[in-house]
Amino acid sequence: MSTGPTRRLILIRHAKAEQATPGQEDVDRPLAPRGLLDAVVGGQELAVVAVPDLVLCSPARRTRQTWRTVLEGLSGELAEPAHPEVKYPHGLYEAGVFDLVETVRKAGGQASVVVVVGHEPTMSEATLSLAGAGSDPDAVQHVKAGFPTAGIAVLAVEREWADLAPGDGRLEKFVVPRAEGGGSIG
Repeated sequence: MSTGPTRRLILIRHAKAEQATPGQEDVDRPLAPRGLLDAVVGGQELAVVAVPDLVLCSPARRTRQTWRTVLEGLSGELAEPAHPEVKYPHGLYEAGVFDLVETVRKAGGQASVVVVVGHEPTMSEATLSLAGAGSDPDAVQHVKAGFPTAGIAVLAVEREWADLAPGDGRLEKFVVPRAEGGGSIG
């Protein structure tokens, strides 16, 4: 059911993080060097797909670092740097699928492209929950097999964000960016 122009919902799992050190809270784990490199490649991949208007990012250190580094890679591919609005909803850190969808419903507004940067298993579960008719079967299978760090799922949505519900997306692409040679897989 189309209500206007196609929107894009892009779900990004944070890039590879360091293991927690003794006494370190999970929320404070930084990205590993490989994660930083993969996130730059993720930004380059994102530049091919869409430039976001709005970013909803978990407040965890590794997700914030992922977004900042993806933005560097994205802006490096554009004629002018991207400047999307960025929000850090506290609930995205431990969000389930319902919470993620509800966050997009409430915050999406008039944005054409919304990026959510979060954690597993929510990124894969939300992708599969939202992927409806017309989804790329190879991309769906890749998500079912696992949503690796720095993975990017691109869903087309034909309705207002406030009305987003399971099955409302069309999974167009799933990418696993890797600094050692790219990673487009579907």
